[in-house]
Amino acid sequence: MSILNHKISVGIDGKQLFSFKSLKLHQSINNHHRFELLLDLEAGGNRYAHNLKDSAKWIGKSFAVYAGEKSETTFMGVVTGVSLHRRNSDFGHILVSGYSETYRLETDLNFNSWTGCTLADIIKEMASKAGVSARINPEYTEKLDYVCQYNESDFTFIKRLALQYNEWLYYDGIDLVFGRPVHLPDAVKLEFGTSLSSLDIGVKVLAKPAKVFSYHSLNDQTIAAETPNKPTDKDQLGYEAFQASLGMYRNPARQYALPRIHYTSEMTRYVRKKQEAATAESHYVLGQSEAATLVTGSVVDLKSSFLERAGSLTSESLGEFFITEITHTVGEDCYYSNTFKAIPAVVDTLPEPEVEMPVAEPQMARVTRNDDKFGHGRVQVQMNWQTEKMSTDWLRVMAPDGGSSDQVKSNRGFVFIPEVGDQVLVGFRHGDPNRPYVMGSLFNGTTGAGGGKENITKTIVTRSGHTLAFNDMENGNWGITLKDAKGNVFHMDTKGSSINITAPQTITLNAANIMLNASNKIGLQSSSVSKDGTKNGVIEMAALKTVSLKSDTEDIKISAESKGIGLKAQTGISSESDTLSLNSRISSLDTKEHLKIQADGVNMDGGSSMKISSSDTDII
Repeated sequence: MSILNHKISVGIDGKQLFSFKSLKLHQSINNHHRFELLLDLEAGGNRYAHNLKDSAKWIGKSFAVYAGEKSETTFMGVVTGVSLHRRNSDFGHILVSGYSETYRLETDLNFNSWTGCTLADIIKEMASKAGVSARINPEYTEKLDYVCQYNESDFTFIKRLALQYNEWLYYDGIDLVFGRPVHLPDAVKLEFGTSLSSLDIGVKVLAKPAKVFSYHSLNDQTIAAETPNKPTDKDQLGYEAFQASLGMYRNPARQYALPRIHYTSEMTRYVRKKQEAATAESHYVLGQSEAATLVTGSVVDLKSSFLERAGSLTSESLGEFFITEITHTVGEDCYYSNTFKAIPAVVDTLPEPEVEMPVAEPQMARVTRNDDKFGHGRVQVQMNWQTEKMSTDWLRVMAPDGGSSDQVKSNRGFVFIPEVGDQVLVGFRHGDPNRPYVMGSLFNGTTGAGGGKENITKTIVTRSGHTLAFNDMENGNWGITLKDAKGNVFHMDTKGSSINITAPQTITLNAANIMLNASNKIGLQSSSVSKDGTKNGVIEMAALKTVSLKSDTEDIKISAESKGIGLKAQTGISSESDTLSLNSRISSLDTKEHLKIQADGVNMDGGSSMKISSSDTDII
């Protein structure tokens, strides 16, 4: 059923148009609203016009729909297209088309990012920049670590946020609504048989069980939960459809959570809201009415009535329903009607938007910070498209090996954290632009020198110049070199089968025991050689053949400061020199058998006395 249009008028750029041929306005949640207005040619300025000279000025201008007895504004949009159509001898008509004010958010594909902001902060910023009036009241109020708009228009990005956090999203004709309003509008009463010309009531199976997981790296915690098996926001028909659906789909799907989850309570909320959104249309109604002020977001109080018999009219309340989709039509016959779809107003979550999740590809970035306050070796980076103060949050850095063990609680493996200013390659877990990590570093034309001719050199070089170099040139400097900026060098000469240790100052070896074993020779060359065993230690020199002490120009001195010096040999002890001097306060020569002193001449001087005593003494 439709009625003569006495309640709908339109305006462009603030000027009301009192006549038009037809109007169609389609409104739905989670999307832009679209309108098409058909006008006589003279409405554009001149019925004899040959082109769009006058009406073309409407492009980009505001469009309004006024409805009801008081001609209240029920819809505000923007003109995006104007076309002129002629056929045969017809003067022609003008088609004006466009979208809701939300279309101002339909920017070109864009990259943007936020750290430490709430959903409300982000939506408010985007709506303000676009000049779109918004009512913002998201259920999720926590600050987000990092959120990235990735190759999406502003409106598509807002739809994705609504999907990820299961927030309400619709345009009520005047305002963009993000999050469930504090108060829903008063219900408009509609009755089948009077103000409702048609009514369809439907139920369908939508509930499907799922096991959802997420990983929180800071706590090294995998958080998982299952979707609940009992709904909390359904009327009776919706509840029955929900239970029937779970009985039909018994095998839970395994999925990762779309938003980043930090706590078990967050996961519990997410799986509940996710299932509420998926099953919001388990019970729905379709209707046709003449109530011109209805829009998306309107609440209708439906009643069904019919004549059982003459004089007996029965009626039944069907409950209150929230309109999710409505199409207003004013035909060329000047009659108005609308068709709508609605779901029970008791639902906590609206059907989720249909929006593709972006798949982020690896991209370059520069390290801006590596001073992770938690000391976990994370870095912040700025990707090429991130300007001004944009950056990621703290990202983990991929390593060839990393973790812990029974003996090593942290930093087991490779620990190479990029320096500030380094160019790195960023990857994304699940391809999610909100889950970046550093894959590794990249050299460029100003930082890379390569591995030399024939790629013979592999090196590890730190910020201060500490270097570990591997040289694979067999006919050259083949070997391994460890060095620092001060000239300390440890070189393994693979070609010469030798090891060379160089220090500008001191080389110190500390151990309980130090053994130097050589199959041929151990040589010590220095202006001075000192062997110190004073720290309750022992110096021991041993060889299978000979131990030699040699000084070309100076004396060799052996001294014991507090005790004696012992010389012991298996066969004999010999001393050869021009002069042999033994000086001591008391000297004694003791042998177990014979003592023989032999020389061309022997002088023995006892000073004041000399005593020779034995049981049998011969002096010849």
